Amino acid sequence: MRAVAQRRGQPLFRAKLLDAYGGRCAITGCSAVEVLEAAHVLPYKGDHTNRLDNGLLLRADIHTLFDCQLLWITPEHTVALAPSLLATDYVTLLGRLPSLPVALEHRPNPAHLAEHAKACMACHSLQ
Repeated sequence: MRAVAQRRGQPLFRAKLLDAYGGRCAITGCSAVEVLEAAHVLPYKGDHTNRLDNGLLLRADIHTLFDCQLLWITPEHTVALAPSLLATDYVTLLGRLPSLPVALEHRPNPAHLAEHAKACMACHSLQ
């Protein structure tokens, strides 16, 4: 079994996201806490980026796709996918509305989501 490195502050960030998202993946609705991870919308650059408005609670595989710029949330708040995922089981996520925290201050910053989406689209020449 491989060791998982934890960044400073990551356990608290994850705990806050678990609470904010009701213990469910924002995209799939998965409630298996063991596979839910704290994802940063904009990359981690120290404790100051462990903010709820810079986070999403995602299932481990979805987190990997998000970080690899293969999955993103559009400015219209729908799930978008890289062309390479359109012929996979992940196509069922296309156009899905993510579940976001009830508290507005805990929701991802729209500017952060837009920046991530722009980087993803540029990566796949979708602009």
